[in-house]
Amino acid sequence: MAVPTAVATGLAIVPISTQAPVAQAQSSLPGSSNLLPKNDGLTDSVLPGEAPQRSTIETEYPSSDGLPAGVEIDRVEYKSPRHAFVYVKSAAMPDQEMKFQILLARDYYAKPNQQFPELWLMDGLRARETESGWTIATDVEQYFADKNVNVVLPVGGESSFYSDWQQPDNGKHYKWESFLTKEVIPIMDNKFRSNKQRAVAGLSMGATSAINMAERNPHLFNFAGSFSGYLDTTSKGMPEAIQMALSDGGGYNAEAMWGPLYSQGWIDHDPKLGIEQLRDMTVYVSSGSGQPDFGDPNSVAKHGPSLPGVGLEVISRMSTQTFVDRAKAQNVDVVAKFRPTGIHTWEYWEFELKQAWPYIANSLSIPQEGRAAECEVKGAIGASVAGQAHFEECLTNEYQVGETSGVAQDFTGGTAYWSPETGAHGVYGAINARYAQLGGATSWLGFPKSTELGTPDGKGRLVQFENGNIYWHPDTGAWEVPNDLLEGWKEYDYERGRSGYPTGKDEHINGGKLQPMQGGFLARNREGKTHLVFGAIAKKYATVDKADLGLPISNEYKIDGGWFQQFENGNIYFSPESGAQVIKYGKIFDEWGKHGYEKGKFGWPTADFESKPGVNEQKFQNGTLQEINGGVREK
Repeated sequence: MAVPTAVATGLAIVPISTQAPVAQAQSSLPGSSNLLPKNDGLTDSVLPGEAPQRSTIETEYPSSDGLPAGVEIDRVEYKSPRHAFVYVKSAAMPDQEMKFQILLARDYYAKPNQQFPELWLMDGLRARETESGWTIATDVEQYFADKNVNVVLPVGGESSFYSDWQQPDNGKHYKWESFLTKEVIPIMDNKFRSNKQRAVAGLSMGATSAINMAERNPHLFNFAGSFSGYLDTTSKGMPEAIQMALSDGGGYNAEAMWGPLYSQGWIDHDPKLGIEQLRDMTVYVSSGSGQPDFGDPNSVAKHGPSLPGVGLEVISRMSTQTFVDRAKAQNVDVVAKFRPTGIHTWEYWEFELKQAWPYIANSLSIPQEGRAAECEVKGAIGASVAGQAHFEECLTNEYQVGETSGVAQDFTGGTAYWSPETGAHGVYGAINARYAQLGGATSWLGFPKSTELGTPDGKGRLVQFENGNIYWHPDTGAWEVPNDLLEGWKEYDYERGRSGYPTGKDEHINGGKLQPMQGGFLARNREGKTHLVFGAIAKKYATVDKADLGLPISNEYKIDGGWFQQFENGNIYFSPESGAQVIKYGKIFDEWGKHGYEKGKFGWPTADFESKPGVNEQKFQNGTLQEINGGVREK
């Protein structure tokens, strides 16, 4: 297949008539007004709109156990309970922070012991560094919400073809194939309960990449899909067309990717030459004709065509036909969908993904009940969530929660719970995400006793559970507080007082509990007494070994010139002149007391108590006391 230069630049329109069905409208395209081409650049039709501003509702810092050497999960940011961004320190591309998105399977929380297959969706040539074009420009998040598959979406990779490049270029040395196959797969296996059954599909550049990745790693994939891909990269004119696209799509040199045009590197990345490796997979390819159909009642197009979008689809159609012809010659089955209309834009790829889904689900052996929601909202749960926006569309029927006597039901916006003791309540948003991470109703919190409630300041939210509350504030996120701490927190006026909102989970120390707060720490010691640590003393306490100093046994005392607070094994003193310092109980403390503590000749402590081999030492404003061989002396 030779590609004329005019076609490569989008200056020729070659409609191709077929009998395949036209793409039917499925749903409105989110942000479609942002997808209008801003100019006539060759690859502008592949450029998604700007990524939406998504708030992080929860951040996890999971261990990297079980991952390859040099690979670490830096953090996982949840934008919703089912939409996560995974940030990775990569061995393949160590010079930049890598990330990918996951849309978690429908039953991910409902069935915590179940493993799930994966669907990888590769982005286009103008991939953004912020978020996958699939979640920016299509309804993929909503469409897969009721399906039992983890959707994996690489973020970034502009003009990369998701390959391992031979040379650095444009300030980057792409090693995408290594990152995805050697690092993302272990992360999914170890951290997100993969059952090791995978499908890979993509659009345009990502479609070429999907077929190449499946051919080069056939043991990893059950399905390979191409939507408007370039499935012939070495026929006359194709390397030049790809070079032109990479230059337009970010100023990249295609020879840094696969070497000199038409060389072995290009042969090794030509989908039509690796077809034999796809024999044991389901292969789905599709392409439009390049004929615009905007305005047709059955069209999915949301705006008129751009000339490059027409030309790029013509190239895809020609190269995909070449691929299909090769596959037939080699007796490799391919599901080919050649549409009578359609150009190189996101609306058509959203449509094709939905057409491919039954084939994807079959290849991954997803049961019928895992392919879409067939559910009914009724009873106490139905009554409790009626009219609430977060609970308009169910994802599951009611299911038993662990070994409890209660049930739960998942919705697109949250989860509703019922137990005989608590009744039915819906939980959603950041609080629901935190609750799910803790184990939901099977966790120590138990079942919810309320839906989400506002706090008196009008900024925070809380949900009451059987054994504690979860509080949320935009500055702190969502954190749980157990009932025994809540009981003592009451005397400090909850979040309205000096403590503010919780900023982390409670820690068990010396038989008691310690909860970090905006204003310091809330502590309940082994005697059941609750105390608040705040201000400069709290800042000091945050830096010390809390098990060594112990939990507070008093609140803060105001004394002449400063403040102090008692802990199980020492005090923290603060004055503006000396700062906040720790002094441990013992012989030095007793000797200091004989001289009048901070009012005596030594004054305030100016450094933390220090234990060295053979000597303990405490520095004061007017001297130093040392404990050596059981005796105390002034240094």
